[in-house]
Amino acid sequence: MQSSVEVFRPVIPSRLKRLLLPLWNGGHQLAWRAGEYAGAIRHRRFDRCAVCGRWGPKLYRRWVIRPELERRSGVSPLAVEAWARKESCDCPFCGAKLRARRIAEVLLSLDLLGDPPSPARSLRDWVASPRARALRVAEVNEIEGLHTFLLQLPHLSYSEFRDDAAPGEVIAGIRCEHLERLTYADASFDLILTSETLEHIPDLTAALSEIHRVLRPGGRHVFTVPLLPGVPKTFARARLRPDGTIEHLATPVAHPGGDWGYPVFSEFGADLPEILLNAGFEVDLMFGPVRNDDLCQVIICRKPRESIIPK
Repeated sequence: MQSSVEVFRPVIPSRLKRLLLPLWNGGHQLAWRAGEYAGAIRHRRFDRCAVCGRWGPKLYRRWVIRPELERRSGVSPLAVEAWARKESCDCPFCGAKLRARRIAEVLLSLDLLGDPPSPARSLRDWVASPRARALRVAEVNEIEGLHTFLLQLPHLSYSEFRDDAAPGEVIAGIRCEHLERLTYADASFDLILTSETLEHIPDLTAALSEIHRVLRPGGRHVFTVPLLPGVPKTFARARLRPDGTIEHLATPVAHPGGDWGYPVFSEFGADLPEILLNAGFEVDLMFGPVRNDDLCQVIICRKPRESIIPK
C-alpha cells in the first residue's frame, strides 16, 4: 500500500490574482530597467544625446537581436553585440536608439541650403532654428526617436509604406508612399531621411532613382541600412516575382524576428558606396568603417548641383 503526501498549495482568489499580476509584472520590468542602468554604469555608457540634448546613461539591450535573426544572418557574437548596440543604447529621456542619435549628429553637421553647419547642440534645438524650418524634408517611414521632433518642421512630408495602399493615398491621416514609385514632384526636397528601409525594397535601383529624382540639386539623402562585416559585395537575398510572391535566393531573413517581419531583399556589402555613386550621388560614410565592434554607420548621399539623371 503506497502512502501519499499531500502538498499544500495556497489558493489565491482570482480577484487577488488580478491585483497581484500588475505588481509582479511591474517588479520584473523594474528589475530589467535596474539591470540596464547598472550596465550603463559598469561600461561607462554616458554621453549627451544628440536628439534631446540631455546628458545621461545609454541603455543597452542585447535581446533586441533575436536568436533566429542572429542564426540566419550568420554573424559573429562580437558583431551581434555591436548590432544590438545599434538597435538599442536608448536615451532614457527621449528613447532615441544609437542609430537615431547618429543620424541626428549628422544633421547637425551638414551645410544645408548653403549655410554652414548648425550651431544647435541637439535635434530638439535644430528643428526650432530658422534654417531647419526652411528645409523641405521627407521622412520615409517613421524613424523612432527622431519622428516626434521632425513633426515640428513646417515643411515635413512624412509617409509610411503599406502594401494595401496605392502610392500617394492617405489612410487615417498618414500619406502612403513606395520608394520605387514616389508620387512627389521632381526636385521636391532638400533632405530625405530613411533608416533601415532600403534593404526591404525589392527593386533597389528603382528606389535610388526615385530618391535622386525628388531631391533638389545639392539635396541629401541621409540614411542607415544594415551593414555587416565580411560582406564584400551587395547581393540579393530575395526577389519579387511578377505575381507578387517572393523568390528566396539565399537564406531568408526578415526584420526584426529573423523568420518573421519585413523580408530582406538586399544584403548590403562593402561595395555600397560604389552602388550609390553609380546611381548618381556623391557619397560619404560617417562613423565608419564597418567593424565587428561598430555596425552603426550613417550614409550621406548628395545629389550634385550639376546633376545628370542616371540611366
